[in-house]
Amino acid sequence: MGRMNAFWEQLSYATRVAQQIGLHSETMTWSSSADELDKEMRRRTFCNLYIWDSCLSKRLERIPFLSDGLSAHVMPQMHLQPDIDVRADAPDLFTERVLRAQLAQFWRSHSPSKGLEYDPMGAEDRYESFCSTFLASMPSLFALQPDKQWDERLPSLPMQRQLLHIAIFESLCWNFTPTLLQQANQDRQLLGYKRILILHNKQALAVAGLNLLQSVSALHTMMGGSHTRFASIIVPIFEAAVPLLCLCADESFPGDTAGGRSHTLKTDPLGVGITHLSRAGCMEAARDALSRLQTLAEVSDLAEVGARTLSRLMERVNSSSPVAGNFGSLHRAADAVMQLSEPWSCNQLQEYDVEGFQGQSPLNNDLYTNVNWNWEEMLRDLTGSIEVEDIGSYQ
Repeated sequence: MGRMNAFWEQLSYATRVAQQIGLHSETMTWSSSADELDKEMRRRTFCNLYIWDSCLSKRLERIPFLSDGLSAHVMPQMHLQPDIDVRADAPDLFTERVLRAQLAQFWRSHSPSKGLEYDPMGAEDRYESFCSTFLASMPSLFALQPDKQWDERLPSLPMQRQLLHIAIFESLCWNFTPTLLQQANQDRQLLGYKRILILHNKQALAVAGLNLLQSVSALHTMMGGSHTRFASIIVPIFEAAVPLLCLCADESFPGDTAGGRSHTLKTDPLGVGITHLSRAGCMEAARDALSRLQTLAEVSDLAEVGARTLSRLMERVNSSSPVAGNFGSLHRAADAVMQLSEPWSCNQLQEYDVEGFQGQSPLNNDLYTNVNWNWEEMLRDLTGSIEVEDIGSYQ
């Protein structure tokens, strides 16, 4: 029961029950005894199931149990007061969950098709659409530059907001991570404008990773900076730091930070960061991430494996100067990451009940047809030790 697969099994049961009783249906018939609050609780239950289903299916590279669509009928509709002592215009704290569901729905409908050639323009278009639709319509209390007028009255609001921001920057990392698998010979064959777009994708990935680490650090500070097994702290640290180190191992990074595709977006969370991007800043952020994982490793097996993995990758990057050309392309940098999986044999990680790592290097495939480029998935396969309560806390 203590593994992510076990949580996936339990989630399958929950979604089947939800569908059997019609929580997903716009034509759901309510019993005569169901009051409006009961109906709202059912809508909120379905909202949470949709979030968990979306998050876990992405992490496990599986097909979601629930359909992509979210109609207004099945979404929460009531405004419930968090406390009798606050004003009538106080925000409903379930708003964060609604936004998480909408975030999941956006990326479900905008995910690139697997098996297709990597399209840097497509990644840029998805980012522009995300900024102009989802980010532009976020309530000010949860925006990336938020209105904090209710923070003192509602102590849980800042942490809810931070969890949402973590999910946002994780999704942006997922959008741009495939650029790591672009091979050197393919890069040389691309037209000039596509090479510029790929460079901009790399820069956007770096800024998204830096913002993700900053968001995690802020949440950890809100929690007192103490030891924790909270997966929403541990996993994003690893997922952000690994691509940063891969990028730092590439001699072309960060390149011309004034170039790339110009955006005319009112909301552009990555644009300003790109203009201030540096290899030194990325390395410093990766070292801070490693230090945090090493601290959390005292209480978390997942953090320990992540810290050891990150430490080995950092040693590889530090021992191979990109200026000298040992990592002449991001393709070879990604190769170095995958080579680090070799020492994590089943024999060396018996204490984590490893079932065996079956992943293949992306370098042996055509582009990223059969590649799982989610770094946490690699950790999951290696450890097999994530607790059910940790998986639930991803949300």
